[in-house]
Amino acid sequence: MRRHARLLLGGVLALAVGCAHAPGLAPDTASRLAGTPGGYLSGEVKGLEDGPLLNNKDFVWALAFAPDSSRVAYTHLGPKFYQLALWTLGPTPALVADRNINAYEFDLEAVAFSADSGLLATAGRDGELRLFEASNAEPKGHVLTEEPLTAVAFHPAGRYIVVGSARGLVSVFTVPQLSFVFEVRAHNNAPVSALTFAADGTLYTGGWDKHVRVWNTREEALRPDQARVHFERRSGFVVLRGAVNGKAQVSFALDARAPAVILNTTAATQAGIDVAFLKDTVTVPTPLGSTVARLAKGQVLRFKSLPVEGVDVAVCDVCVPSGTQGVLGAPFTERFDVVFDESTGEAILTSKAGAVPGAEAQGLVLEPRLDFTFENHVNDVTVDAKGQRLGVALSEGKAERTRAIYEREKKGEVDPKSPANAGALVDAATGKVLQQWAEHGGVVATASISPDGRSLATGGWDKRLLLFTEGDAKVRGEREFGWSVRRVRYSPDGRWVGVAAWTPQNPIGDQESDPAAALYQVLYAAPTVEQR
Repeated sequence: MRRHARLLLGGVLALAVGCAHAPGLAPDTASRLAGTPGGYLSGEVKGLEDGPLLNNKDFVWALAFAPDSSRVAYTHLGPKFYQLALWTLGPTPALVADRNINAYEFDLEAVAFSADSGLLATAGRDGELRLFEASNAEPKGHVLTEEPLTAVAFHPAGRYIVVGSARGLVSVFTVPQLSFVFEVRAHNNAPVSALTFAADGTLYTGGWDKHVRVWNTREEALRPDQARVHFERRSGFVVLRGAVNGKAQVSFALDARAPAVILNTTAATQAGIDVAFLKDTVTVPTPLGSTVARLAKGQVLRFKSLPVEGVDVAVCDVCVPSGTQGVLGAPFTERFDVVFDESTGEAILTSKAGAVPGAEAQGLVLEPRLDFTFENHVNDVTVDAKGQRLGVALSEGKAERTRAIYEREKKGEVDPKSPANAGALVDAATGKVLQQWAEHGGVVATASISPDGRSLATGGWDKRLLLFTEGDAKVRGEREFGWSVRRVRYSPDGRWVGVAAWTPQNPIGDQESDPAAALYQVLYAAPTVEQR
């Protein structure tokens, strides 16, 4: 494989991407595709042809194409950080950016482009949702959520972005402000494995609870006087997370005995408060006696969709309990009722004064429409260009890596084929399985449906990418990798299949190994060009 990789990088790339005479695609078909806005290839697939190799050194976790198929991005584990790599795909592929994102302890699980190809987003186990310019991967904003994130998708209208968590929560934020709008516990405390929108705004969510759920999306007036926020109990305090001045995410201890809302110096600085120039003061009790703290007047707190304006904040390091960055004292509890829902681990904050006149806002909400139940765990869901069919990856066991699995792989042991481990074409309106292929050994981690809904690309822990077409049981295309295939994706124009895989890392010499991020051209028997 390494010899094959060097050959690609040595001169075939320019022919493989963005060229009207690319192998496997006739010039007139390529011209029609390029000249059709929203166009995509359709027809029976007959195989795969090697294309650009983007990475052969790292563990690659997720991969996504821009809707105009001009760029591809992937997340990977670099030497010290998880990174976001961005490539342009024509006429000659080029690496635009490879940006450090978060610490290596937190997997960077998901990446997505906005519908207009202008923005790029990542979601990771550190709970951060991050936005970037899609042209150069320059940061545009970020928000820290309350749970580890596993999936991300932009609404096709462009004004909202949706993330899924490791505990089944699906949350909606505005774009580009990343203000919280709505949330629903969609998958019964099981990880959200996939989020995908149809062009009409219908959202499909997949989870390890063995469900694919279908959601209507609509804008409606939001209730601005109430919010549900996750809480924890630590050292005798209830701890809530909120934002200060839209800049700092703070863990607050709830303590009605405290005479002020308090921040430590670090949190105050992150919130844009210039502590050294504060002139007002307030006396705050501490375990060692009262202390005089500097006071920042008129600050703004936010708990998800609930704004708390006009808050005077004391800055005091010794006043804040260990493990938190702030205290919500009497000025907060006098304004808000706090009720605890122990079943969900959420605190319900409600303004005692009711909604502020004129504070109403519109936001995207999710309304349950359908629920498709499968016998096995749902690891991935994709939707075709017309929103009529889904591609679903299913496995008997959860797609989580354990020490036992790792030891078995080291011994070269491969799970046998099983009907429970399959890629499936599914009717998006009824959830009926139209055809499925159980050709992988073990977990089928990912499945990408072609834009025309007729073919399916799958990847699994047996190190293989497989390509199938409707009405045929046999494999139409296959590639093998050094380790697990994490994600496969059709390009929106139907021309490419992109693969994100782990590769055995090589710490010596050129550090090259097996392909980890690679593109393959899809070969069609008689391709036509359709339009969304």
